[in-house]
Amino acid sequence: MGHNNPGRARREILRDNERLSKMTPEERQKERDAEELYNVKATARNEAYRSFSAEELAIYNKVKDALFAAESRASDAWNWDKQFGGTGKQNPWRKEQ
Repeated sequence: MGHNNPGRARREILRDNERLSKMTPEERQKERDAEELYNVKATARNEAYRSFSAEELAIYNKVKDALFAAESRASDAWNWDKQFGGTGKQNPWRKEQ
């Protein structure tokens, strides 16, 4: 839930409880299995990250930053196009100017 809003947290808990109460036992088990798989993958990812050498960590962070910058630029370009209609050349977020 990650937010500091008790009312919203309460509503989310009620919504989840209602959703769970309508599930069959098989669906509930499938959801638990999916959550467990997610947690196992996250743990493995964290362990792999901790096992990186300093050089590998530097490369990882450089790639992560480059991906974030590219994703941010693409998102900004998409939002500009959405707001101003079309891929105009005046879009400052597009590289092909």
